[in-house]
Amino acid sequence: MTRCLASVSILLLLSSSILVAQEKSNCDLEVRVRTPDERMITTPIEVQVLSPQGVVGKLQVVGGEPAHFSVASGRTYRLVASGSGFETVTTNYFTINALENSHQETIQVKPDANQPGESQAGSPVSVSEMSIPKKAGAEMKKGLDAYSKGEMEKASEQFEKAAAEYPHYARAYEMLGVLAMKQSDRVKARDFFSKSMEADATFVPAYVDAARMDLQEQQYAAAESLLTKAISLNPSSPEAVAMLATTEFANKEYEKALADVERTHALRGHEQFAEVHVMAGKVLRMQNRPEAAIAQFQLFLKEKPASPESEAIRNAIASLQSPHR
Repeated sequence: MTRCLASVSILLLLSSSILVAQEKSNCDLEVRVRTPDERMITTPIEVQVLSPQGVVGKLQVVGGEPAHFSVASGRTYRLVASGSGFETVTTNYFTINALENSHQETIQVKPDANQPGESQAGSPVSVSEMSIPKKAGAEMKKGLDAYSKGEMEKASEQFEKAAAEYPHYARAYEMLGVLAMKQSDRVKARDFFSKSMEADATFVPAYVDAARMDLQEQQYAAAESLLTKAISLNPSSPEAVAMLATTEFANKEYEKALADVERTHALRGHEQFAEVHVMAGKVLRMQNRPEAAIAQFQLFLKEKPASPESEAIRNAIASLQSPHR
């Protein structure tokens, strides 16, 4: 499940490619957050990576999206996951081999019975996720396990079995679409995302995935329509609102885009999509609104201080603040 990562990539591309020096790290640590029943997580979960010396990094994730951290190989780390309505979980230390340039870890969270949060009461749950047959759920779990290990062929087989066991299993079709995208088969991916929406018209990730494809193909009207539907189903989805803002920026609907950046910023978990502030700042600078542009750039730096774009954004702020600009 690479939706959030792909969304951020789109934001970065549309906010222009700024080359800056990156931190010296040689391993991509991918962390996946799962629940015992494999239900979609609809509230933000904060994931922290800790070394024996302290916190290395932290990110918020929503849904089945992985969190990615740049870390050093040959060192020892542990993970902490916490979120509203979930018990805080701390893993044992694990070691990343000195030769690894990528490493995957999974952390399982479970609802906090003493603190029912949005994940149990306030957030919408799709119809197909509410009554998953046991066998179909087991096939999905096997598929997700294989996916997390990079065993894509096996994952595809398990997702197909899950869909065969439960034809309304929207997430099974959606995951098959994600796999098709990884294989650059966009026709097949669209077909699976459509099947996902047909199986369960309330399954938000399928709308977001299909909209992402439209955005990549510059089909802005189609993307906006899908994202509007996704937001009507889950107004609290920062990914959907951020992507809508991105689509509007790309289509030069600047005032609508700026409004949706504010909507994104008001949602829990918005920090993961901080790149919308970069786009907003550039539009405001173009509109000769320097103070507003600076405010947007500063929000980006606050939310993603370790971003490779940080130095360039600081330079942009300095330029806007210069009396000779």
